[in-house]
Amino acid sequence: MGMYLRRVSRKNKDGSEVAYLQLAHNEWDPVTKYAKAKVIYSFGREDQVDMDALKRLVDSISRYLSQRDASDTEINNPEFGSHL
Repeated sequence: MGMYLRRVSRKNKDGSEVAYLQLAHNEWDPVTKYAKAKVIYSFGREDQVDMDALKRLVDSISRYLSQRDASDTEINNPEFGSHL
């Protein structure tokens, strides 16, 4: 099962809401017979997250995936790169 960014929230006694951002993935629990979220990394409170750092992470992952896709295309289609 894949990874995802999840937002969990809770209410304070005064009625205000606090949200947290977490990198998680689902793991199958054979006892309960359903998937449970497993937190891989907690980014902390949503209102305190460094959004620029989160965007840099997304950019970094996107660059990696783009390079990998390009490599896969060249491996799976050797003629792909010869016409460029």
